[in-house]
Order: sequence, then structure tokens, then C-alpha cells
Amino acid sequence: MGVIMSFTRVSAADLELAMKHKDCAEEFLDGFTPLETDPDGYLDKSWAGLKYLLEAADTGIDLFFTATPLPIEGYSGWDPADVAHTAELLSKTPFDKLAEHYDPVEMDTIGVYPRIWIRDGNDSLSYLRDNYASLVEVFVHAARHRSGLLQSFG
Repeated sequence: MGVIMSFTRVSAADLELAMKHKDCAEEFLDGFTPLETDPDGYLDKSWAGLKYLLEAADTGIDLFFTATPLPIEGYSGWDPADVAHTAELLSKTPFDKLAEHYDPVEMDTIGVYPRIWIRDGNDSLSYLRDNYASLVEVFVHAARHRSGLLQSFG
């Protein structure tokens, strides 16, 4: 297993309800089923590598501190305005710009999770590319629908 991150589209009203207090959040999460037509926002363990690249490329995209923590550990909510802003930034940032900052030796040296960068070589860059495409897709899709995002981390 390991620490993973995922994003799921939710309505602004549902997100607001989930953010009220722990009981509301638990009830919401227990009954929540994502739409099958929505893109998969599952980033697996790539989140730290993507964070590293987004910061190194000075994109202004922060996957951790933009969201508001829900009253349940491991969940945060992205309001529709933050989703739209981040979707715009992601849309303007091709992965090739991020790949210019890919440095497996440095990433392993400083401990970027999951420490596969040297071991997996070019496969780890492809792993990041695929997951970045998923990240962009889920944000753009949610922004197009003026929705929020539920972020799961843990």
C-alpha cells in the first residue's frame, strides 16, 4: 500500500454540506458515489513527484494548501473557484515543461516519495506523465461543470 491521493468531482452544495462538521462529512462520504462518466482523478503515489515538478517549474499550483480540510482526516475540499483557477493553470502547463525539471537523482536524494526515481528510470517519468494527464483532466472536467473537488490523501 502506501500514501495515495485522488480527486473526485462533487457539487458545490455537497461540498459545502461535507465541510460543515464531522457528522455531515461522514454521512456524505458514506453515501457518496462518483459519477461513472467523470474522469478518474486517482494519482496513486505520484502526488509527491508531481508536487516536486510543479514547484520546480514555478507553476503556482499547490495540491496541498489550496484545499480546505474537511472535518474528517485525510479529506479536503476544493471549492469551484479554486478548481477553476487551478484548471486554468494546469491547462497552460504542458507536461513537457514539467519534465524539464525531472531529476531522478535529486528526487531520490531529497526523499521525494515513493523513492522510485532512479530505480525505475524513464518508467517513473512516464508514470508522472500519465498521472499528470489524469490530474489535468479531472480539474478541467470539474471546472467545466462548475463543481468542487473532494481530495482524498492518505
